[in-house]
Amino acid sequence: MRKTALYTLVALSICIGTCPSQAAPVPAKVGQCSNTFVKEVTSRFGARLSEFGSEDSLLDLTNGISLYLYRKLRTQSTPGWGITSESSPVNLADASSMFRANDKVKLCLEYIPTDCDSRKRLGDRRGEIYHVSSYRNSTSVFGHLGRNGCGGT
Repeated sequence: MRKTALYTLVALSICIGTCPSQAAPVPAKVGQCSNTFVKEVTSRFGARLSEFGSEDSLLDLTNGISLYLYRKLRTQSTPGWGITSESSPVNLADASSMFRANDKVKLCLEYIPTDCDSRKRLGDRRGEIYHVSSYRNSTSVFGHLGRNGCGGT
């Protein structure tokens, strides 16, 4: 009984300030950043490696959002932010090597769509673009909240 309590205290002391349950809220303004943790690295439709959907990875974070990962979301051919033919999605194999469950990441809000009716009426956050950086290995990618520019299914 005493050993169990001691192990619990040691685990809690190690966890102070770095536990996945202590994720900061999602940034609300462009330029704001917060720290959060990776809950899971997955893919569209829950596909496994080499299955349909594994070309689109998803990063589920402990602050409650899930992001589709891309190498580029700001391109020269199309001024501004968004998914284009140049965006280069991160597949599940690459995402799994970049991020692991419980990794601490820095999440920075880069773009909020302004011409989105569902955002104005319903508070729909889809279409937001984030920069995600891993503290473990200094990897960084862009994350798009939802598959569409804003709203949609």
